[in-house]
Amino acid sequence: MKLKVCKVCKVKFTPVRQFQVVCSIKCAQEYSKICQAKKQRKEKLVFRMSDKKTLMTKAQALFNRYIRLRDKNLPCISCGYKGENRQWHAGHYRPQGRNGALRFCEFNCHKQCSICNNHLSGNLVRYRENLIKKIGLETVLELENNNEVKKWTVDELKDLIQTYRQKCKEIESECKRKNT
Repeated sequence: MKLKVCKVCKVKFTPVRQFQVVCSIKCAQEYSKICQAKKQRKEKLVFRMSDKKTLMTKAQALFNRYIRLRDKNLPCISCGYKGENRQWHAGHYRPQGRNGALRFCEFNCHKQCSICNNHLSGNLVRYRENLIKKIGLETVLELENNNEVKKWTVDELKDLIQTYRQKCKEIESECKRKNT
């Protein structure tokens, strides 16, 4: 086999095995530490990149929970159903995928039954009629004309998580006080 340069100490050596990259056991131990450190840095980088996605998921879940708690005693914004035997969603008037700025807007999101939200694609005609009654025509027109592009930062998402976690706790503690 031809000479190789050690990856750690940079000394030329004759390898015993074909894929040998270090000259001695001491260099092999050091090389192992270097490889582990690189792997950990790479994992941290991957986590940081996915961190925003994780935070977005958490923030959305807490926001939706808050909307369902806020509107707990109200009927479905679209069809007016008041019963208990349906699954309740936090339905957005303007879809969150099309407008990131309205994703966490409390005027844009209201309690909606799963039938209206999933099967009737939001039942938007009835949603709009009842939304005007609830928040007023001027606010609805502002929602409809808001085309702002919004890229949420990690810090903004962390703040949203903290805010909606606190709001949910306040509503839940208020409900407990009323029940006792």
